[in-house]
Amino acid sequence: MASAATALALAAVFADDPARWLVVEDPPQVADAVLVLAGDPNYERTRAAARLFLEGQVRLLIVTGGEPGPGDSAESLRDVALALGVPRGRIRLERTSRSTREAMVAAREIVTRERVAVLALVTSPYHQRRAFLAARRAFSGIRIVNRPAHPASWRPEGWWRQPFSRRIVFDEYLKIGYYALRGWV
Repeated sequence: MASAATALALAAVFADDPARWLVVEDPPQVADAVLVLAGDPNYERTRAAARLFLEGQVRLLIVTGGEPGPGDSAESLRDVALALGVPRGRIRLERTSRSTREAMVAAREIVTRERVAVLALVTSPYHQRRAFLAARRAFSGIRIVNRPAHPASWRPEGWWRQPFSRRIVFDEYLKIGYYALRGWV
């Protein structure tokens, strides 16, 4: 009996559900703008957002990031979006944030000025739940549409088999807890 209970507990812990819960994805729909969160060293988030623009699903790209370096600065995300065919006049930059929470707070000014009613949110799939919760809190009255990028390096299936993936999932749960304690979600 004890071994069956242990096996059941281990199956619950190592199932894919904890990682799948982090991924929030809505069906494709038109939005006024797409918010791209920095922390995108391979530019998968930026490519996903540029696709939304080029397919006519959004009219405006908002890129975030106040850290220096590739994937962490709004300028680097903008440059990739430009190279992918997004016109300069359709890109807005939020240049001060150094975290998900800061990006949401800093982007409010742009979202308000641009009269955004529906905002698509693009980040990595494991980060989507926390980003969505923070966006919902920061952008009161604005409908948030979740459109995670699909990075080649991370999948919720079998997340527990790889150390880097286990770290990502555990870190996200800790960060969600921290954001909840701070009242940011």
